[in-house]
Amino acid sequence: YGTKLSTWEKVGILTRCLKAIEHFSKYYDEVILYTYDYCEDLKKYVKILPRNVTFICMSQGYPKIAYNIISLVKYRKKLKEAGIARSWQLWGSWVALLHKVIYKSKFILRQGFQFSLFAKNKSLLLYVLATIYECLAYRMADIIIVTTPKDKEYIAKKYKIKSSKIVVIPNWVDVELFKPMKKVKKERGKVVFVGRLEKQKNILSLIDAVKDLSNVKLYVYGKGSLESKIRDKIRREGIKNVFIMGVIKNEFLPYELNTAEIFVLPSYYEGHPKALIEAMACGLPVIGSDVEGIRDIIINGKTGLLCSTSPESIREKIEFLLENPELRRKLGENARKYIVRHLSLKMIIEKELSIHKKLLTLVNGDDWPSEKSESEATC
Repeated sequence: YGTKLSTWEKVGILTRCLKAIEHFSKYYDEVILYTYDYCEDLKKYVKILPRNVTFICMSQGYPKIAYNIISLVKYRKKLKEAGIARSWQLWGSWVALLHKVIYKSKFILRQGFQFSLFAKNKSLLLYVLATIYECLAYRMADIIIVTTPKDKEYIAKKYKIKSSKIVVIPNWVDVELFKPMKKVKKERGKVVFVGRLEKQKNILSLIDAVKDLSNVKLYVYGKGSLESKIRDKIRREGIKNVFIMGVIKNEFLPYELNTAEIFVLPSYYEGHPKALIEAMACGLPVIGSDVEGIRDIIINGKTGLLCSTSPESIREKIEFLLENPELRRKLGENARKYIVRHLSLKMIIEKELSIHKKLLTLVNGDDWPSEKSESEATC
C-alpha cells in the first residue's frame, strides 16, 4: 500500500522487483502494474520495461484510498480484461480483492510475511485490524502464496483455510546476477550484513560481537529506525571497525558481497530472507541465527553455520570461520549449489506461472500462452 517504483529505487530493490514483472511479460499480452507513482514520474521506468508492461498511476492531489476506488472505475476498460489480480503483499491487496469482486477475475494473494505477526510486535489495535483483514482476504483469495511452510501452517490453522488453497513459493535469486566473481579480490576480515536496521535484525548484537575483533571489519548495508542509535553507539564506544554504508542498489550488491569473506544475519526471526539467499548465491559462507526462517535455509555445517542471537555466539562463529579458509570455501560452494538447485529466478517464477495457468483455464478455458520471443517481449 502506497509503494511506488521510486520507493523501490530509493531502497535499492527496483531491479530485483522488476525481474519478476519482466518474466511475466514473456507470457502475457499485457501486464498491468498498479502503482502509487504520479503518472508524470513514470517516464523513466517505462523505458526500462518491456513494452507490454503498462501502468495504472495516480494523479496529483488524490488521497491514496480515493485513488484505490476511483482507479477501478477510471481504468475499467483496461482492468476488465485482466484474468488475474495479483498482490505484492497483503497490506494494500484490497485493490486486487475489489478487482475480483467487480470484474470477476481470479485473485492471487501473495505475501512474504504474515502481517498479523508483524503487527503483534507493534500494537494491539494494529494486530486486531491485521487479523480481521487477513481473515477476509484469505477467504476471498483464490490462491494464497507464502514463502515458507510455517506461514502456510499458520494461515491454515488460525483462519481455517483449506491447505490446498495455500501454496509455498519461496523467494528467488537471479543466479546470473548474484554469483561468484573470480576476478574480485576478497578483503581480509571483511564481514557483511545487509538488511533493515530494525530490532528484528539484531544488528546491535552483531556490532557487540565484532567491536573488539581487530582482524574484522563489519560493513552494514541498509536503513532503518535504529540507524541513529547505531551511529551513537559507534561514536560513544569509539568503535573503529564497523562501517554504516547505507542503502545499496541491488545490482551493485553482488560485487560488494564478493569482496567479503563472511555474511552474517543474526535476526531474532525471519520469513524467507532475500539478503541471505543472495549472499549464498554469490558463494559466500554465511552465518545465521538458529531461528525460524533462517534454519530452514542454512543446513548447519553444510551450507552455512548457525549461531544463537547472543554477541558471544556470533563472535565465536565469525572467529571460527576466519580461522578455517577451507571450510569457508566448502560452505560457499555448497551454498551456491543449494540456491541454484532450489531458488533460481526461472524455477521459482515458473512455479507461480503454473498456478496462473490453472486459474486462467478456470476463467475462460483458453490455452496457456507460450513464451513470447525476445523481440515481442522487450522494447
